[in-house]
Amino acid sequence: MPTTISSWVQNRRASQEKWQKDPLEKEENFLIISAFEQLLNNKLSASSTASRINEIVSPRLISGLRASVGSIWGLFADATKHFGASHTQQLADVIIAIRELPDVVNEKGYKVIRSGEVVWRGMPDFGWIFAEHGVQINGTDGMTYDEWHSQEEELLNATVLVATLMQRGGSFGIGMMYHAHDAFNEIELPFDDEREMADKWKMYIPPAEAWMSIAGEKLFGLCFDKSVIHSTEPHERMRKAFNADRWALWKQRFAELAEQEDIDEHCRGLARKAVEKMRDIEQRVQL
Repeated sequence: MPTTISSWVQNRRASQEKWQKDPLEKEENFLIISAFEQLLNNKLSASSTASRINEIVSPRLISGLRASVGSIWGLFADATKHFGASHTQQLADVIIAIRELPDVVNEKGYKVIRSGEVVWRGMPDFGWIFAEHGVQINGTDGMTYDEWHSQEEELLNATVLVATLMQRGGSFGIGMMYHAHDAFNEIELPFDDEREMADKWKMYIPPAEAWMSIAGEKLFGLCFDKSVIHSTEPHERMRKAFNADRWALWKQRFAELAEQEDIDEHCRGLARKAVEKMRDIEQRVQL
Protein backbone atom coordinates (compact mmCIF):
# COMPACT_ATOMS: atom_id res chain seq x y z
CA MET A 1 0.00 0.00 0.00
CA PRO A 2 1.46 3.41 -0.96
CA THR A 3 2.47 5.68 1.89
CA THR A 4 0.16 8.65 2.39
CA ILE A 5 1.38 12.01 3.62
CA SER A 6 -0.56 11.66 6.87
CA SER A 7 0.78 8.16 7.57
CA TRP A 8 4.33 9.32 6.80
CA VAL A 9 3.95 12.21 9.23
CA GLN A 10 2.62 9.86 11.90
CA ASN A 11 5.53 7.46 11.38
CA ARG A 12 8.13 10.23 11.57
CA ARG A 13 6.59 11.59 14.78
CA ALA A 14 6.49 8.11 16.27
CA SER A 15 10.16 7.66 15.42
CA GLN A 16 10.99 10.90 17.21
CA GLU A 17 9.03 9.78 20.26
CA LYS A 18 10.93 6.51 20.34
CA TRP A 19 14.47 7.61 19.62
CA GLN A 20 14.94 11.31 20.40
CA LYS A 21 15.88 11.74 24.06
CA ASP A 22 16.42 15.51 24.03
CA PRO A 23 12.95 17.03 24.64
CA LEU A 24 13.84 20.37 23.04
CA GLU A 25 15.25 18.77 19.90
CA LYS A 26 12.21 16.48 19.77
CA GLU A 27 9.95 19.53 19.88
CA GLU A 28 11.95 21.20 17.10
CA ASN A 29 11.82 18.06 14.97
CA PHE A 30 8.05 17.81 15.42
CA LEU A 31 7.75 21.36 14.10
CA ILE A 32 10.01 20.50 11.14
CA ILE A 33 7.87 17.45 10.36
CA SER A 34 4.81 19.73 10.40
CA ALA A 35 6.55 22.03 7.91
CA PHE A 36 7.17 19.02 5.66
CA GLU A 37 3.50 18.09 5.95
CA GLN A 38 2.46 21.57 4.84
CA LEU A 39 4.94 21.47 1.97
CA LEU A 40 3.80 18.08 0.71
CA ASN A 41 0.17 19.23 0.92
CA ASN A 42 1.03 22.34 -1.12
CA LYS A 43 0.24 24.68 1.77
CA LEU A 44 3.79 26.00 2.12
CA SER A 45 6.19 27.07 -0.61
CA ALA A 46 9.74 25.80 -0.89
CA SER A 47 11.26 29.12 0.19
CA SER A 48 8.84 29.41 3.09
CA THR A 49 9.63 25.85 4.17
CA ALA A 50 13.36 26.63 4.14
CA SER A 51 12.78 29.79 6.18
CA ARG A 52 10.54 27.93 8.61
CA ILE A 53 13.19 25.25 9.21
CA ASN A 54 15.74 27.98 9.84
CA GLU A 55 13.43 29.73 12.30
CA ILE A 56 12.91 26.48 14.20
CA VAL A 57 16.53 25.42 14.63
CA SER A 58 18.66 28.58 14.41
CA PRO A 59 18.15 29.78 18.03
CA ARG A 60 19.66 26.62 19.51
CA LEU A 61 22.27 26.42 16.76
CA ILE A 62 23.37 29.92 17.74
CA SER A 63 23.41 29.11 21.46
CA GLY A 64 25.31 25.89 20.80
CA LEU A 65 22.60 23.68 22.29
CA ARG A 66 21.74 21.97 19.00
CA ALA A 67 24.70 19.92 17.91
CA SER A 68 23.62 18.89 14.42
CA VAL A 69 21.25 19.52 11.52
CA GLY A 70 21.64 15.96 10.28
CA SER A 71 18.14 14.83 11.25
CA ILE A 72 16.74 17.39 8.79
CA TRP A 73 18.55 15.71 5.91
CA GLY A 74 17.29 12.34 7.14
CA LEU A 75 13.73 13.64 6.78
CA PHE A 76 14.48 14.77 3.21
CA ALA A 77 15.92 11.34 2.38
CA ASP A 78 12.93 9.52 3.81
CA ALA A 79 10.39 11.84 2.16
CA THR A 80 12.17 11.44 -1.15
CA LYS A 81 12.01 7.65 -1.05
CA HIS A 82 8.26 7.73 -0.37
CA PHE A 83 7.13 10.75 -2.41
CA GLY A 84 9.89 11.35 -4.94
CA ALA A 85 7.71 10.41 -7.88
CA SER A 86 5.28 13.24 -7.13
CA HIS A 87 7.26 15.76 -5.08
CA THR A 88 10.82 15.69 -6.45
CA GLN A 89 10.83 19.29 -7.62
CA GLN A 90 9.38 20.55 -4.33
CA LEU A 91 11.97 18.73 -2.26
CA ALA A 92 14.82 19.84 -4.52
CA ASP A 93 13.54 23.42 -4.34
CA VAL A 94 13.61 23.33 -0.54
CA ILE A 95 17.12 21.86 -0.38
CA ILE A 96 18.42 24.54 -2.74
CA ALA A 97 16.51 27.24 -0.82
CA ILE A 98 18.06 26.08 2.47
CA ARG A 99 21.55 26.28 1.00
CA GLU A 100 20.83 29.82 -0.20
CA LEU A 101 19.73 31.01 3.26
CA PRO A 102 22.01 33.54 4.96
CA ASP A 103 24.76 32.07 7.09
CA VAL A 104 23.70 31.49 10.68
CA VAL A 105 25.76 33.86 12.87
CA ASN A 106 26.14 33.76 16.65
CA GLU A 107 26.04 36.67 19.13
CA LYS A 108 29.75 37.34 18.64
CA GLY A 109 29.39 37.63 14.88
CA TYR A 110 30.98 34.28 14.08
CA LYS A 111 29.43 31.94 11.54
CA VAL A 112 27.89 28.84 13.12
CA ILE A 113 29.72 25.71 12.03
CA ARG A 114 28.69 22.08 12.33
CA SER A 115 30.84 19.15 11.17
CA GLY A 116 33.36 21.64 9.78
CA GLU A 117 30.84 23.38 7.50
CA VAL A 118 29.03 26.71 7.74
CA VAL A 119 25.28 26.48 8.37
CA TRP A 120 23.55 26.69 5.87
CA ARG A 121 25.91 27.41 3.02
CA GLY A 122 28.05 24.35 3.67
CA MET A 123 25.08 21.97 4.13
CA PRO A 124 26.86 20.13 6.97
CA ASP A 125 26.44 16.34 6.86
CA PHE A 126 24.04 16.46 3.89
CA GLY A 127 26.21 14.30 1.63
CA TRP A 128 26.75 11.26 3.82
CA ILE A 129 23.30 11.31 5.40
CA PHE A 130 21.50 11.50 2.07
CA ALA A 131 23.77 8.76 0.76
CA GLU A 132 23.18 6.47 3.72
CA HIS A 133 19.45 7.07 4.08
CA GLY A 134 18.53 7.95 0.50
CA VAL A 135 20.42 6.42 -2.40
CA GLN A 136 22.00 3.46 -0.64
CA ILE A 137 19.95 0.29 -0.54
CA ASN A 138 20.24 -2.85 1.55
CA GLY A 139 22.59 -5.52 0.25
CA THR A 140 21.43 -8.92 -0.87
CA ASP A 141 22.67 -10.88 2.16
CA GLY A 142 19.76 -12.48 3.98
CA MET A 143 17.16 -10.96 1.65
CA THR A 144 14.76 -12.79 -0.62
CA TYR A 145 14.34 -11.84 -4.27
CA ASP A 146 11.11 -9.95 -3.55
CA GLU A 147 12.50 -8.19 -0.48
CA TRP A 148 15.56 -6.91 -2.31
CA HIS A 149 13.69 -5.84 -5.43
CA SER A 150 11.08 -4.03 -3.33
CA GLN A 151 13.69 -1.26 -2.98
CA GLU A 152 13.60 -0.40 -6.70
CA GLU A 153 11.12 2.48 -6.44
CA GLU A 154 12.85 4.04 -3.43
CA LEU A 155 16.24 3.95 -5.17
CA LEU A 156 14.81 5.48 -8.33
CA ASN A 157 13.03 8.24 -6.38
CA ALA A 158 16.20 9.15 -4.48
CA THR A 159 18.22 9.08 -7.70
CA VAL A 160 15.82 11.45 -9.43
CA LEU A 161 16.28 13.94 -6.59
CA VAL A 162 20.09 13.88 -6.51
CA ALA A 163 20.22 14.06 -10.32
CA THR A 164 17.90 17.07 -10.15
CA LEU A 165 20.21 18.66 -7.59
CA MET A 166 23.17 18.10 -9.92
CA GLN A 167 21.28 19.71 -12.79
CA ARG A 168 20.05 22.71 -10.80
CA GLY A 169 22.31 23.04 -7.77
CA GLY A 170 25.36 24.84 -9.14
CA SER A 171 28.59 24.08 -7.32
CA PHE A 172 26.64 22.26 -4.59
CA GLY A 173 25.04 20.05 -7.23
CA ILE A 174 28.42 18.99 -8.55
CA GLY A 175 28.91 17.13 -5.27
CA MET A 176 26.16 14.75 -6.41
CA MET A 177 28.70 13.23 -8.82
CA TYR A 178 29.54 10.63 -6.19
CA HIS A 179 26.03 9.21 -6.50
CA ALA A 180 26.23 9.30 -10.30
CA HIS A 181 29.53 7.45 -10.18
CA ASP A 182 27.98 4.68 -8.08
CA ALA A 183 24.94 4.41 -10.33
CA PHE A 184 26.97 3.99 -13.51
CA ASN A 185 29.31 1.51 -11.84
CA GLU A 186 26.33 -0.82 -11.50
CA ILE A 187 25.65 -0.94 -15.24
CA GLU A 188 29.29 -1.21 -16.27
CA LEU A 189 29.35 -4.79 -15.02
CA PRO A 190 27.48 -7.49 -16.97
CA PHE A 191 24.06 -8.54 -15.77
CA ASP A 192 24.68 -12.28 -15.77
CA ASP A 193 24.75 -15.30 -13.48
CA GLU A 194 27.79 -13.91 -11.65
CA ARG A 195 25.59 -11.33 -9.93
CA GLU A 196 24.54 -12.34 -6.42
CA MET A 197 20.85 -11.53 -7.07
CA ALA A 198 18.84 -12.36 -10.17
CA ASP A 199 17.51 -9.61 -12.42
CA LYS A 200 19.67 -6.84 -10.94
CA TRP A 201 19.07 -4.91 -14.14
CA LYS A 202 15.58 -4.11 -12.80
CA MET A 203 17.21 -2.27 -9.91
CA TYR A 204 20.01 -0.45 -11.71
CA ILE A 205 19.05 0.38 -15.31
CA PRO A 206 16.25 2.85 -14.36
CA PRO A 207 18.46 4.97 -12.05
CA ALA A 208 21.30 5.07 -14.58
CA GLU A 209 18.89 6.20 -17.29
CA ALA A 210 17.43 8.79 -14.92
CA TRP A 211 20.88 10.27 -14.37
CA MET A 212 21.40 10.62 -18.11
CA SER A 213 17.89 11.93 -18.77
CA ILE A 214 17.97 14.56 -16.01
CA ALA A 215 21.63 15.56 -15.68
CA GLY A 216 23.17 14.29 -18.92
CA GLU A 217 24.52 17.69 -19.90
CA LYS A 218 26.24 18.09 -16.53
CA LEU A 219 27.71 14.59 -16.80
CA PHE A 220 28.96 15.37 -20.30
CA GLY A 221 30.66 18.48 -18.96
CA LEU A 222 32.29 16.49 -16.16
CA CYS A 223 33.61 13.98 -18.68
CA PHE A 224 34.92 16.38 -21.31
CA ASP A 225 35.54 19.79 -19.74
CA LYS A 226 38.57 19.56 -17.45
CA SER A 227 39.39 23.25 -17.49
CA VAL A 228 37.99 23.83 -14.01
CA ILE A 229 39.99 21.10 -12.27
CA HIS A 230 42.75 22.34 -10.02
CA SER A 231 44.53 21.00 -6.96
CA THR A 232 42.34 22.81 -4.42
CA GLU A 233 39.01 21.68 -5.82
CA PRO A 234 37.23 19.55 -3.18
CA HIS A 235 36.03 16.98 -5.70
CA GLU A 236 39.21 16.83 -7.80
CA ARG A 237 39.83 13.09 -7.47
CA MET A 238 36.25 12.18 -8.32
CA ARG A 239 36.17 14.67 -11.18
CA LYS A 240 39.03 12.78 -12.77
CA ALA A 241 36.97 9.58 -12.67
CA PHE A 242 34.63 11.24 -15.18
CA ASN A 243 36.33 11.27 -18.57
CA ALA A 244 35.78 10.63 -22.27
CA ASP A 245 36.49 6.91 -21.89
CA ARG A 246 33.84 6.55 -19.17
CA TRP A 247 31.30 8.40 -21.29
CA ALA A 248 32.02 6.06 -24.18
CA LEU A 249 31.75 3.03 -21.90
CA TRP A 250 28.34 4.14 -20.57
CA LYS A 251 27.10 4.66 -24.12
CA GLN A 252 28.39 1.24 -25.13
CA ARG A 253 26.80 -0.46 -22.12
CA PHE A 254 23.43 1.21 -22.67
CA ALA A 255 23.53 0.08 -26.31
CA GLU A 256 24.38 -3.48 -25.25
CA LEU A 257 21.64 -3.54 -22.62
CA ALA A 258 19.12 -2.31 -25.19
CA GLU A 259 19.77 -5.52 -27.14
CA GLN A 260 20.09 -7.99 -24.24
CA GLU A 261 17.24 -10.43 -24.71
CA ASP A 262 16.89 -11.56 -21.09
CA ILE A 263 16.09 -7.98 -20.02
CA ASP A 264 12.46 -6.90 -20.17
CA GLU A 265 11.25 -4.45 -22.79
CA HIS A 266 10.74 -1.65 -20.29
CA CYS A 267 14.39 -1.59 -19.21
CA ARG A 268 15.64 -2.21 -22.75
CA GLY A 269 13.58 0.80 -23.78
CA LEU A 270 15.17 2.88 -21.02
CA ALA A 271 18.61 1.84 -22.26
CA ARG A 272 17.71 2.89 -25.82
CA LYS A 273 16.42 6.19 -24.48
CA ALA A 274 19.74 6.79 -22.68
CA VAL A 275 21.73 6.14 -25.87
CA GLU A 276 19.54 8.58 -27.78
CA LYS A 277 19.99 11.19 -25.06
CA MET A 278 23.77 10.78 -25.14
CA ARG A 279 23.85 11.16 -28.92
CA ASP A 280 21.69 14.28 -28.67
CA ILE A 281 23.99 15.79 -26.07
CA GLU A 282 27.09 15.05 -28.15
CA GLN A 283 25.56 16.87 -31.12
CA ARG A 284 24.07 19.76 -29.19
CA VAL A 285 26.31 20.68 -26.28
CA GLN A 286 29.31 22.89 -26.92
CA LEU A 287 31.96 23.12 -24.20
